[in-house]
Amino acid sequence: MNHDSASSLSHSVADAAHFIEAGLAEHRAGRPDAAHVFYERALAQDPGCAAALHYLGVLAMGRDDCSSAVLLMDRALALAPHDAHCLSNRGVAAARLNDQSGAAMFQRKAIGQAPDFANAHNNLGNALMELGETADAQHHYRRARALEPQSAQFAFNLGRALEKAGHTDEALEQFREAQALGANDTPTLMCLGRLLRATKQHEQAAVCFESVVAREPDNASAHFELGYVYDAVHRYEEAIPLYQQAIMLKPDAAGAVNNLAFAYTALARYDEAEAHYRRALEMNPGLPESQFQLGMLLLRRGEYDTGWPLFENRKFTATAKANYRKLPCAEWHGESLAGKRLLIAREQGVGDQIQFVRYAGAMAAMGAQVDAWVAPELASLVATVPGVARVLDAAPSDEAIAANYDYWCDVMSLPLKFPGQPIYATTPYMYADAAQSAAWRARVATLSGGARRRIGLVWAGNPRHHFDAFRSVPLTTLLPLAALEGNAWFAIQKGPGATQLPDVAGRWPLHAVGDELHDFAGTAALIENLDLVITVDTSVAHLVGALGKPVWVLLAAQPDWRWGAGREDSVWYPSARVFRQTTLGDWSGVVAALQAALAESPR
Repeated sequence: MNHDSASSLSHSVADAAHFIEAGLAEHRAGRPDAAHVFYERALAQDPGCAAALHYLGVLAMGRDDCSSAVLLMDRALALAPHDAHCLSNRGVAAARLNDQSGAAMFQRKAIGQAPDFANAHNNLGNALMELGETADAQHHYRRARALEPQSAQFAFNLGRALEKAGHTDEALEQFREAQALGANDTPTLMCLGRLLRATKQHEQAAVCFESVVAREPDNASAHFELGYVYDAVHRYEEAIPLYQQAIMLKPDAAGAVNNLAFAYTALARYDEAEAHYRRALEMNPGLPESQFQLGMLLLRRGEYDTGWPLFENRKFTATAKANYRKLPCAEWHGESLAGKRLLIAREQGVGDQIQFVRYAGAMAAMGAQVDAWVAPELASLVATVPGVARVLDAAPSDEAIAANYDYWCDVMSLPLKFPGQPIYATTPYMYADAAQSAAWRARVATLSGGARRRIGLVWAGNPRHHFDAFRSVPLTTLLPLAALEGNAWFAIQKGPGATQLPDVAGRWPLHAVGDELHDFAGTAALIENLDLVITVDTSVAHLVGALGKPVWVLLAAQPDWRWGAGREDSVWYPSARVFRQTTLGDWSGVVAALQAALAESPR
C-alpha cells in the first residue's frame, strides 16, 4: 500500500470512529433514528467497521428485529471476535430468539474476554434461569451484584433466583434492596408483594399491591393479589370488589372467580359463593380448590350425595396435596370387606379424626379387621371405639402396610363409602378410662364445693387455623357467665388461649386444669365428671359429642360446614346444642343466649 492509500484509510477509520462516537451520543440520549444515521455513515466511511455493525445490530434489537440484529452482530464478530460487548449483546439477541443455550455460550465468551463485565454476568444469569440452572444463575447474579452494587436490576434478578431456589429470606432482602435502589417498578413490587404475602407479612404486601393498583388500574394481577392479601387478613368486604375488577379485566381467570367465591363463603353469602364456584368450574373443570369448597358448601346444606364426592378434592389442592400419600395397598372404594384388613389413615386435625373414626364399627360389621392410624395424643381413646382392632400412633412404613393390609382409606373419606345420610354411629362411641375417671371424680367434687352444676369451658382454638380469629372468643367476652350462681367452672383450655386466664382473675373463679390434661384420654376422664362443656369449635367439641356428654358449641356467623346451616342441634352429635353468631365477630348475642340457657336449664 502506498503512502496516499494508507493515509486515506487512516482518515476513513478516523472519520468512522468520529461517527460512531456521535451515534453513541444520540443512542444514549434516546434518539435511535439519529444514531442510525451516524452508524451508517461510519460504515460508509469504513466498511470493515465492526463497531458500526455491532451498534446497528443493537438498534435492530431495539426494534424487535432480532433476526437482523443477529446478522449484523455476526458480521461484527467476524471482524472483531474478541469484542466482549458485542459478544454479550449477541447473547441477548439469542435469548430473545429463545435460544437460551446460545445465549449462555455468548455470555460466557464475553466473560472470558472481560471477567469483570457485570452485564455479561447478569445476562448469563438470565439465560441460566431459563435453562433451569438456578444455582449457576445465582453465582453469576451475585458476581454482577458485587461488581455493580448500585444496580437495582441486578438485585431484582438475584432475588428471583433466590426465590426460585426456596431461599425466601435472602430473596426478600434482594427485592427490598432493589426497591431501595430505585426499582419501584411493577415487576419489583409484584415479586416483593407476592413473597411478603407468602411469608404472611400481609400489611407490607398490601402496600406493594396497592401501589401498583393505584398507578395501573388495568392490571388484573395486581387487583387479584391485593384481594388475596385482604382475604388473608379477613378483609373480605374489601377483597370482593378487587376480585370483581380482576375478573372484569381478565374474564378467563378461574382463580380469581374461585377466590371471589371464597370471600362470599367467608361472609356466609352462600348462594353467591355457589354461583361463583360453579362458574370457576365451568372455566376450569378440574380446579380442585373450587370442587373442594363447593363440596363443603353442599355438605353444610346436608346435600351429602353431591357434597361428599366433591369433598374428596381436599387432597388435591395446592396447599394440601403434599400432605397426602398413596399407600402401598388398594384404596378402599366400598368393596366387600369380609375377611379383609383395612387401615384408617390419619389426616387433618384431631377433631376430624374424632368425628370420622366412628365408621370403624360399620366396617367391622362388614367383616373387616379395622386398624386406625391417628394422632398420638388420641391413640388410647380411639382404642375404645367399637370396631377398632388396633391403634397406630405413628405413620406405618410402606413395608408394614403392604404386609398387613388389603385396603386403606383416609379417615375423612369414610362417609363417601356409605350412601345416604352418612352418620354411621350411635353416641357415645368413645369411652373414658374408668380409673382416670374415678381419679377426676374426687378432684372435681373437691373443687366444685357445693356447686350444683360443673361446667367445662374452652374459649380458644388452634391459632394456626385460618378462621381462628373468628372461631375463638376472648375470655373476657364470656365474663357475664360468671355472675350466674350455682356453677363450678373448669377451664379445660390448653395452649396459647390459657394465657388469658389472668384477664379474669378475681372476677371469675375458674379452676384451671388444662395443664393437667396430657392427652385426650385424660380430657375425656375429666369430661365424664362434668355436667356440661361449653366450647368454641375445636377438638374438644368433637370429643364431648363422641362421649355422648352435653356440649354447647359457640359458632361464628360463618361456621365450619360440619355444623350445618341455621340449626341449633348437630346431626353428628345428638348431645350437642349450637349457639350461633348473627354478625361475624359479634359474640354479644351468643353470650346473652348462653346466660338465658344456663338460667333455664336444670341444675
